[in-house]
Amino acid sequence: MKLNDAARELIGDGTDATLVTLNPDGSPQVTVVWMALESTPDGDELVSAHLTEYQKTRNMRRDPRVAMTILSTNHPLQQTPYLAITGTASIVEGGAPELLKKLAKAMLGSDEHFPPPNSPPGLLTRVRIDKVGGMGPWAS
Repeated sequence: MKLNDAARELIGDGTDATLVTLNPDGSPQVTVVWMALESTPDGDELVSAHLTEYQKTRNMRRDPRVAMTILSTNHPLQQTPYLAITGTASIVEGGAPELLKKLAKAMLGSDEHFPPPNSPPGLLTRVRIDKVGGMGPWAS
């Protein structure tokens, strides 16, 4: 699925996203991750990086269904617009330091101290977007 221009602008060069995965017992596991948007021949994907294995990545390996929420920081005198995405995640080995460096520049304003030198190759989470909703010009 291809995101519309408003959703692409919201994500920009990187954004915080609340990521929900499913624990083995079916309960939600919620975390905040840095997300980047990447276009592929099959549509847009949201991508995050992890230097090591975490509960969220173990959950996605077992059950790839995920949900994400991205809040707008621009909402004068109105309820906070948000982009809600459900998708299917895949875990790819390697590439984490490179993506984290790119996201650190967008999120922190500098990549000087992040990620740490000699970081392991880590993992990438690639989320194929299945459904878009929320409140804002991206909602259908």
